[in-house]
Amino acid sequence: MSSLLHYMRFFILPFILTIITLGLLEHFQNHWQSWQDTLYFAPYWLLVASSLICLQFNRSRLFYIGLMLLIFYSLQNNSLLLSPLTHQFLPLFGTLVIGMFCFIKDRGVVSVHSFFRLGGILLCGVMAYIWVKLIATYPSPIGGFQQRLGLSIDKSPLHLLPIYPLALIIFSKLSWKSNLAQTSLGISLLLWLGYFLIPTNLPLSVLLSLIAASYLVTVLFDSYFLAYRDELTGLPSRRALFNLSLALGRKYTVAMVDIDHFKSFNDTYGHDVGDDVLKLVAIKLAKVSGGGKTFRYGGEEFTIVFPSKNIDQVYSHLDDVRQSIEDYDIVLRDEGRKQSSKKNRQKTPVKKKTVSVTVSIGCAEHQTDESFEQSMKQADKALYRAKDRGRNQVRF
Repeated sequence: MSSLLHYMRFFILPFILTIITLGLLEHFQNHWQSWQDTLYFAPYWLLVASSLICLQFNRSRLFYIGLMLLIFYSLQNNSLLLSPLTHQFLPLFGTLVIGMFCFIKDRGVVSVHSFFRLGGILLCGVMAYIWVKLIATYPSPIGGFQQRLGLSIDKSPLHLLPIYPLALIIFSKLSWKSNLAQTSLGISLLLWLGYFLIPTNLPLSVLLSLIAASYLVTVLFDSYFLAYRDELTGLPSRRALFNLSLALGRKYTVAMVDIDHFKSFNDTYGHDVGDDVLKLVAIKLAKVSGGGKTFRYGGEEFTIVFPSKNIDQVYSHLDDVRQSIEDYDIVLRDEGRKQSSKKNRQKTPVKKKTVSVTVSIGCAEHQTDESFEQSMKQADKALYRAKDRGRNQVRF
């Protein structure tokens, strides 16, 4: 998946869907007003459920924020957060906490890392409290500084002044190499600030329910990728392959692909370079034409399925992808050069060592009386014939 497509899919699209959902909820609020009593209790159930699921999947950042939102909602409903000082404190405190979590990684909740995270949350609270006390004690100097920046005190109260640069930094960080967990953090910040900064008819229960729903969707998609995607290559895994087999018709062709002499390559250049080779081959195989769908079967083996195609229709596509792998020169990383000083690297001429790998491919067309596993066995036999006859070729 290209960087732009990944960015659109995992960052921009969820935000667009969230904003559209908010607009539809506000526009059609007359249709769900009768559900107010149910919506009142929805955040309790959804935030508890999402926090527990995040705990199970070690999404500790979402767990902590979900737990904090649950506490906030409970206190708000019991009229314990009504003082003006509290409402000046909360927007900055929430922004700081989300900002802190966007710069750290997920760790196990029940571990030593929890102490550091709880300490970080406490530090965010202290910082927000100090700022609120400062503007209460020294409103004139801070207000003068704000006016010199060209900001109106009426439109941007003093207690909100640090939030704008913080939000810009946080969203910039979250958008860099985005994933669903980071996007959920961004949606949390968006709805949190929207509640305090943007007048809306939507109750807090609806906003918190949307945040909890984003956490549930994140864990759902994460668990899908864990189950059906190979972590190293990003290709669909063997489980996804057998799921596809249930949807295939009677006509299809299966190809088994194996990297030639991969064990020797691993022993010579190391497992790190071996992993790079697997990723490269996976990228090339994923681009196979002719409607083929590529899967990582295991180790250095891959499977390509061509639905509704026979061998004559897919042979040229398989040979093209085999040739593209053979023609690609892999530049090896120089580990010794990485360890040398920058001055020595500038003096030493760069000598890039390149190697190439090849693949052998065996393919088989599904026969009427065969199961998918039997077709794969026939493709595997064809693969062994390709290896016996010199490798780097397609056989059926």
